[in-house]
Amino acid sequence: MDPTKDHHRVSPEGRQFGEHMARLADKACLVVAREGDEDTRCKSCALRLGTVPNGCLQTQMDVAKAIAENVPFMCHQHLRDGQPTTVCHGWFAVSVLARRFEEDTGLTLPPCNWEFSPPDSVK
Repeated sequence: MDPTKDHHRVSPEGRQFGEHMARLADKACLVVAREGDEDTRCKSCALRLGTVPNGCLQTQMDVAKAIAENVPFMCHQHLRDGQPTTVCHGWFAVSVLARRFEEDTGLTLPPCNWEFSPPDSVK
């Protein structure tokens, strides 16, 4: 099953985490858009409020780890549709602000103490 439509993955905890992450991404996308980088988040973006990936705790943990550790988080929509794989625009925008925070403050986001989830099996 397509993981962007697999509603059994959605949980109250995932929705709560996802709501915070989507709000952060909305603000970050506005900032980078003012600098000329259009908000190109796909309709099923993990960092768009209300999508299945946005309500999946596993996905939210992965995207938070990817942001903190500056590891590319790939677009679910492109992976599913067979389009050229790109990084998630929501991840990109939040990562831009995270790196600026680190440069401005001299602080670094700590690494997360969990592993990335394994890839979904293709059936």
